[in-house]
Amino acid sequence: MSDYRIIDVSMWMDAFDFPGNPPVKVSGPFNRVAGENREFVYDIELCSQSGTHVQGAHYFMENGSRINDHPLNRFEGVAYILDIKKRGSDVTLEEMRGLLKDVDLKDKILILRTGHMEELIKAEKIDNRSRPGISLEAARYLCEEKCIRMIGIDSIGLESRVTENYEVNVYLCSQGILILECLVNLQSIRKHEVFLEAYPLKIRGVEGTPCRAIVKEYIE
Repeated sequence: MSDYRIIDVSMWMDAFDFPGNPPVKVSGPFNRVAGENREFVYDIELCSQSGTHVQGAHYFMENGSRINDHPLNRFEGVAYILDIKKRGSDVTLEEMRGLLKDVDLKDKILILRTGHMEELIKAEKIDNRSRPGISLEAARYLCEEKCIRMIGIDSIGLESRVTENYEVNVYLCSQGILILECLVNLQSIRKHEVFLEAYPLKIRGVEGTPCRAIVKEYIE
């Protein structure tokens, strides 16, 4: 078996809250058992999109698949790390073609590395002038020509503020593409091809859940 190092690419659950989402709340400890030896149990309240999270089609489609509809192997696989430097406007189709060139992404995971999530956590606010994203045409290219099955980003979303109605997310949901958001620590990844694991919590009926996303970087 090949050796590998594990890189945690998940943010702390309470590190950043998207405006409008309730913050993660931890209360306790509580003791709910009888006897002389008390226990230390905590209650946790959170949003389905708290922290680093993965989501399916129900994210923007009322009748779309819930996160529990997907088999576990959908949440792991070979991933390609693509560096995105553009901010404040979406990466165009032509730019995406130039970045990927002959990279084989069929049935793989594409991770966009921008460094944006760390900036958000430090600033504690969103500045749309620095948000990365991809255009609808670039998203179509990734799905219809590159045939990806999941896309992730180290930011709060896949769109800059060029789009106003989340057309990219709606399209990706319509294509059954899983979306992984709020990744961190991608700068620690040395290779462009790695193995990603990002399993959701075992909860029925929701669009997505927080996950502990990790990258396995194999050592040759």
